[in-house]
Amino acid sequence: MTKSVSVTIGDVELELFAKRAAFSKTHAALFIADPHFGKEATFRRGGIPVPQGSTDGTLDTIAQLLSETKANKLIILGDMFHARSSLSDDVRESLGRFFETHHDVEHILIRGNHDAHVGQLPASWPIKIREPGERLGSIVLNHHPSKVPVDAAALFCGHLHPAIRFSVGGESTGKLPCFWLSSGCLVFPAIGEFTGTHVIQPTSNDQVWAIADDQIFGCSPVSA
Repeated sequence: MTKSVSVTIGDVELELFAKRAAFSKTHAALFIADPHFGKEATFRRGGIPVPQGSTDGTLDTIAQLLSETKANKLIILGDMFHARSSLSDDVRESLGRFFETHHDVEHILIRGNHDAHVGQLPASWPIKIREPGERLGSIVLNHHPSKVPVDAAALFCGHLHPAIRFSVGGESTGKLPCFWLSSGCLVFPAIGEFTGTHVIQPTSNDQVWAIADDQIFGCSPVSA
């Protein structure tokens, strides 16, 4: 097991990180999905006493990846925020500091289903909002999983928060977040610290890379 693995999807070469992101050297782009910034603020506003700090933790992870990869593009594959109430003052301040620190990075958001309910983002934030179906070279950028167009090499998306369940001797040993590649569609794990997961049911033709703490490893969809 390692902290990253190199994969090729069609003509797209990628580095998949255990920190739940992928990097394309060709495009100098770091891809992430489903940070759900401010989700803890939404819960607290609803009277649920969840811990603070998940947004800052997620931003720290992204900052580390940007530094490590030297990416000049950050592409968020949807659900940047959880809800309108997620844009609390402390979340705005944290994002403002992040954008100021990474002012030399192009920030692109592919609109997700949660983003549609957030409303206008602060005008000072240097983020470009694009609709699903945007292309970067031969890559289609989406939020929801979808069929890969015939003229594209791959489709990157999020939304599902995929996880794979493991069992030993017929007894479940738990589940792990994962990257899931099916027919050229690469579904990213949620990078947000305060997010759940959805157990997927991959076929024998699919590829899965599971994440355990800071390690990533390929596993068999049939035996997992």
